[in-house]
Formats: sequence, C-alpha cells, structure tokens
Amino acid sequence: MKKRLISTSIALLAGTIVLPSFAQLEEVIVTAQKREQSLADVPVSITAITRDTIETLGIANAQDIGALTPNLQIADTPGNSNGLTVNIRGSVTINPALTLEATVGLYVDGVYVGKNTGGIFDVMDLERVEVLRGPQGTLYGKNTLGGAINFVSRRPSEELSGDIKVGAGELSRRAVRIRADIPISDSIRTSFGYAQEKRDGVVKNIDFSDEITEANPPSTADFGNIDKQSFRFAIDADLSDSLNAYYSYDSFETDQNPRFFQMTRIVPVPGLTDGIIGWDSPNRFDEGSLDGAGDDDVEVSGHALTVTYTTDDFTIKSITGSRSIETRDTLDWDATPFHLLQTSRDVEYDSFSQELQFLRSSDNLNYVAGIYYFTEDGRTINPLDLPLYGSPLLDTEYGLDNTSWAVFTQVDYTPESMSDLTVTLGARYSEEDKEVYRSFGIPAFGLTVLDNFKPAKESYDNFSPSIALNYAVSDELNVYGRIARGWKAGVFNAESNNPVELSTPLNEETVTSYEAGFKYRSASGNLTLNGAVFMKDVEDMQISRFNQQEAASVFSNAGAATITGAEIEFAYALAETTTFGVNVGILDAEYDEYIDECRLDANFANPCPAGVAPGELFDAKNVNSFPYTPELTYNAFLQHGMQLAGGTLTARLDYAYTDDFSIFPDPYNTVNTNIDSYGLLNARLNWEGEIGSQDVRIGVWSKNLTDEEYRMNGIEWGLLTTMQYGDPELWGVDVTVSF
Repeated sequence: MKKRLISTSIALLAGTIVLPSFAQLEEVIVTAQKREQSLADVPVSITAITRDTIETLGIANAQDIGALTPNLQIADTPGNSNGLTVNIRGSVTINPALTLEATVGLYVDGVYVGKNTGGIFDVMDLERVEVLRGPQGTLYGKNTLGGAINFVSRRPSEELSGDIKVGAGELSRRAVRIRADIPISDSIRTSFGYAQEKRDGVVKNIDFSDEITEANPPSTADFGNIDKQSFRFAIDADLSDSLNAYYSYDSFETDQNPRFFQMTRIVPVPGLTDGIIGWDSPNRFDEGSLDGAGDDDVEVSGHALTVTYTTDDFTIKSITGSRSIETRDTLDWDATPFHLLQTSRDVEYDSFSQELQFLRSSDNLNYVAGIYYFTEDGRTINPLDLPLYGSPLLDTEYGLDNTSWAVFTQVDYTPESMSDLTVTLGARYSEEDKEVYRSFGIPAFGLTVLDNFKPAKESYDNFSPSIALNYAVSDELNVYGRIARGWKAGVFNAESNNPVELSTPLNEETVTSYEAGFKYRSASGNLTLNGAVFMKDVEDMQISRFNQQEAASVFSNAGAATITGAEIEFAYALAETTTFGVNVGILDAEYDEYIDECRLDANFANPCPAGVAPGELFDAKNVNSFPYTPELTYNAFLQHGMQLAGGTLTARLDYAYTDDFSIFPDPYNTVNTNIDSYGLLNARLNWEGEIGSQDVRIGVWSKNLTDEEYRMNGIEWGLLTTMQYGDPELWGVDVTVSF
C-alpha cells in the first residue's frame, strides 16, 4: 500500500498546482494544446483537476468542477437538470434549445459534445479535467469563445486491478461503483466501469386534492431525487511499435424527477389568481404540491476512437467520435397543484466528428496541423399548455441539420539566441452550413400553422488567429501574453412561431481576447502562485430572453460588449501534513451597445432612461445585465493530515463564495429572479489504510454544511415568479476497497 499524508490534487490556473503525496506542490502534464506539455510551458489560463482530487473530494458530475475554478459558473439549465449552463469569463448560453450554440466547448477524450442538452454526465474514471479559460478558436474551433473543458479519461492499466466503492447517506442515498483494469496481453489492455446512485428527493410532493376542490393529485412523490447509472468500456491496443489504437464507449442515463419550482412571488388579480394566493414564499420549501411535473430523464452515449502513429520525427493522430442524446422533461412552472403552466420536451440529437492531426517536434520548433469535420442533426418536440394566459394546447416541433469543417495549425518557436522565450502562432479557418425546420399547431382547432417549414438555411465562414509569448524569467517564474479570437456561427430562433423570425438568423458572435499572466512555483516546491488579467472585446453577442406568453425565447444580438477580469490562484504547503489554498475570480462585464425595446419590468416599473417610453427602441447598455456573471467568486480550502489507526486521516474544509448575479439580460425577467450572493461550506474526512491485505478508503462528507438557502435559477411569468433552490445540507459515507 502507498501511504499518503495528503491525498488531494488541485490544479490551479495557468501553472497548475497539484497537492499529492506529502503535500508537495507539483506540476501536471496536460494536452491542452494537442500535445503533452507541462502547464508551466502553456501560455493559456488553465485549471487542471486531477484524478486524486476527483476521488478525494467525491466529484460526481461536471457541476462540481465549478466551485474549484475561478470565473467558471456551472449550473442546471433553467427548468431541468438535463443540461449545463456553463459560463467562463462572462461568455454563456442560457437556453438549451438545440438550434443555439454553446459558448464553452465540452470535450470527452478529444470528442466535441455538440450541445449542452444532456451534458450532465457522471465524470467516472477520469484521469483529469482541464478547464481552459479564454477563446480557444485556433485549436478547438467554434463555440469556444469563453473557453473549453476537456474530460480526459484514464487509460487501462497494464496490471490487473480495480476498486469497488459503496455509499450511503441522507435521503436514503445508496450508491455503488465498480471499476476494473483487465490486461489481455502485453499489448492489449482493457478497462470497464459501472456506477449507480439513487436518492430520495429534497422536496416532498403533497396531495391537497382532498382538502382543495380545484387541486389535482400530485404527479410524483418528490422532486430533486437521484436515480442515475453510467457505464464505460475502453480498450488500449499497441498494434505495433509505432501504432496505437484507443477505443472507449461511455453511457449515462437518469430516471429522475425535476427540481421543485417554488413560487416566490404572485400578483393578486381578482378572478384570475385568487386560488393561488398564499402559495408563494421567499424561503426554501421542503414540501410542495405540483400536478404536472414528472420527468427529467436523459440517455447519453458516446464512442471515441483515437489512432496514433508515432515515429522519431513526427506523429499522426486520428480522433473519430460520435455522441447520441435523448432527453425528456415534463415541467410544472406554476408551483401549484392547479393546471396553469405546464410544458414537456422530448429531444433527440446525434453528432459525428473526425479530426486528423499532424504533430512534429524539434529542439526549438513544435507544431501541430490538422483538419476537422463535424455534423449534427436533432429534433425537439415541445408541447406548451398555458391556460393561465388563456392559451390552448400548442404542439411545437423543431429540428436542425448542420455540417462544418475546418483546417488549423499552431507553431511554437524558441529562438536559439533567446532560449527562455517561446513564440506561439496559430490560425484556424472554418466553414459551417446550417438548416432548421419548425412545425407549429393548435390541436383543438385542427390547425397547423407551420408544417415542416424549411426556409431557414445559412452558411458561415471564419478565420481565428492567435499569438502568444511565454518567457521563463527564472526556473521558478514564467510570464506570458496572449491574443486570441473565438467565434460561434449565427443561429436561428426555431422556438419562434413567426416565419420571418424563424428564417432570419442572428449574426455570428466573435470575441477577441487580450491576456497576460504569470506562473510561479517556489524552488522548494511548497508554494505556487498564478495569476492572469484579461480583456475581451465581444461583437454581436447572442442574447436570449424569455417570452412568457409563448413559453419560448426571443433572440437578439447585443451590438458590442467589453469584459475585463482577473484570476489569482494560490496554494501553500504549511507543513508536510497541512495545505491551504485560495482561488479568486473577478469580472467586470459591460455592454458597449445593446439596442433593445423598452419594456416595463415585471413589477410594472419603467427601468428605461427618462424620456424613453415602453415600446421604443433605445440603447440598453446601462439597463440590461450579463447573465450568470458574478463580479466576484472565490474558493478557499484547508486540509490537514495525520496518522491514525495504522493509516492516514485527512480532514478538509472547502468554502466557495458566489457574488449576486442575474440569470436573464432584460429587466422584465431579471427584477424578481436575481440570484443573491451565497457561500457554501463543504467538509470531508478521509481515512486511508490497510484492512487485512486490502487498501481501503473511508470517506465521511457533508455538502452545504451550514444549510445555506440559495437560489440556482428561475423563470419570470409576469403574474408570478418561480425559482429553483439548491440542495440543503446533505451528508454521506463512502467506502472504497481497491484490489
């Protein structure tokens, strides 16, 4: 058994900090630039979360990563947990509609995850997670204006090994995970993993139908439960001394209920809202009553094949991938047992990608060149049932069929006369063809307004260059500067029932980023301090706001915006057994121009400047907000280890603070749905040692130790406001036996 006093790895900012055995701070090797490099040599702001951190902290999904990374926000999409709302440095897409594009790219073993719908999956059997901040348009291409997140899986071991993990906890939590590495021969290695977790909901669904005549029976037993399972298989084969093939398959599925939508505000309207007065409260509920919510299900699967041919002079790599997503959610937005605001959504989505890379290295020159192809298609069926607004049941369906390709290159050059300086130049040219369709009808009238309406087609092209300088001031300190561009193509509003809006796409969005940073690691290896400052110029920022009457979004381009900010990440080993760290993210996001229509907010106040009446167009740059963009976020941790009972006991506290922020851009949707600032305290005790001849890890943990009440997202309906809250304090126990 390997005895460890500190069993945590935290990789921080551009220089990545790792806290492994005996609390020494080490660098990790990443593939952020398509080849293996030490993070000290990469002129990009990166946080790398290693396998040891994932295991020690019990990271279970992509959302858990957000608290460890400055200027990264990850939350459920408003209305369901089937997708991710991901914001890096103020760049975010808040609507999970298939026809919209993400601003942060997600990658699994180099394969692009095309949509944030179905994006929440178990991050089991990972080697590390790399969070790249800032535009990554050169090497990663479209939809990486904010950055990219790489999920890098662990390759199968050459030895027969594995572990079994079981867990229990509050709300009848029970979990199991099995992983095994099974070598077939010296040249063929395999691995598989299976995980399942179940837990009761955090909000009980109460039956009021016996007490209130108009109330309907509850649609489900509770809300915010967990019922998920995942599977992964991989085979790593050395086909010859120079040829390797690595194939992996992963799947993830849930059979859950959505989070509870709680009414936090109601407008008294005689004869219309009389029956629901008193159902609102600003405090988090642990029970409620909904009659129309019941599904929050997802099935995600993916295949990835990486074939690598290596010689002494060059490497050729092929990455082939496909991913499939199916989701279903049924939502009750009115937060009551009455039939007022209910929707459902069924999504099917498939994507395929192929990338071919050519890499070569010499003493002072490294370069990568490649070609990339991507295709995707999908459809959404989205019935809307909104009797609160006097609307009949609406049948809606829309879909997409997109194809894109790109060529790219990046060169790192170190002049012989200046061996401490590395100059990086890169460029990417992309083309994309898009097509959408829309069907819309009113079943009660036997009416189909749009029947496979297909006039919406458009083509785009883009050139994204980058330049960076990295200078080694000393063995301990590197400084760098970087200018980079990112883009995402124009999008169609397939949620619109207006043929003109449907067939008129938004402009493409582009970002130019200017960044400077440093990475310091002390000679003794016990202190790491990394930092970055940046400024982003955004053109034609794609924005969506919610339209209550149609339960759909209205899309527009904000003319221009400027986002500035900074990140600091610090870790210090106070002693061999004690480590302390702090990460800080600061953002200042301002619109330079945002032509919008003046509208009263949901409280009937006029937020527009004096002299601007409702219905008039004006520059809303000082009125509208940046969604999911808190000005300040920080995380602090303290960890201490000691010998106990023949093993090592490690105690850790983590505190993560998030400043207040808006979840929509416009005052109408923002005035009652703003997220107040909050802080979450997590605690964990791990014991590692031998029991008999087996290596054992026992973990006892509590999340949200102080039972903080905080909101995650919500929807403004005009007459009422409904919000979703984060989980209360929860505890659990996990036991892992390795073999």
